[in-house]
Amino acid sequence: MRRIAIVFGVIGFAVCAFAAWRELTSSQPRLMELANLVVLTLTLSVLVWYAYDTNSIARITRERWEREGVLATTYGLGMPNPTAGDSGHTTFQLTNASHLVVRAMVNFNFKVYGNAVTAGALYDGKEHWVIYPQQMSQGWFKVESLLKQQGRTVAAMQAEVSEENRKRQLTALLELRFWDELGATRTLPPRPHYFDFKRWAWIPSLGDHADV
Repeated sequence: MRRIAIVFGVIGFAVCAFAAWRELTSSQPRLMELANLVVLTLTLSVLVWYAYDTNSIARITRERWEREGVLATTYGLGMPNPTAGDSGHTTFQLTNASHLVVRAMVNFNFKVYGNAVTAGALYDGKEHWVIYPQQMSQGWFKVESLLKQQGRTVAAMQAEVSEENRKRQLTALLELRFWDELGATRTLPPRPHYFDFKRWAWIPSLGDHADV
């Protein structure tokens, strides 16, 4: 676009200069028509350059939105006011700091001693989250409900916890994929978590492996 604007400006000024030379070297130069030609050439050049600037601003804005869309989306996993032995009410937040609508696929891959359990479609990747611009979406699930699907209770898990089994009693392998309305996508590496029945907290992996 910039090259087109420059070429148009050069051609316009060349044509104007040639016409001015021809007119000024004639026996009866038409100065009024020559002045109009100069004004018209300058006006068209300014309009073309303005169109170039407008297009550049729009392109830069779109590129910034594309960078900030899915890249500005974060997640949070926590337990507000936890008490060891309660139902294990866990909140999950997705925050969209961009000006774009972002959708997300969330799959926790919950397992109790290696057996798959579910917290619902939003947490199993079967239903997509919609996070509006500069807003946070929050959901929740309970540890107790996950355990019941395998016939286990919170009290039983607390009683049998040991150093050998504490990282495999209740586990999650969190998969996250984001995409925005401009088509940009971002897939995060799967992140292992386990629920520590002694510390009564979700413990995320801080490296490439499940051990923390």
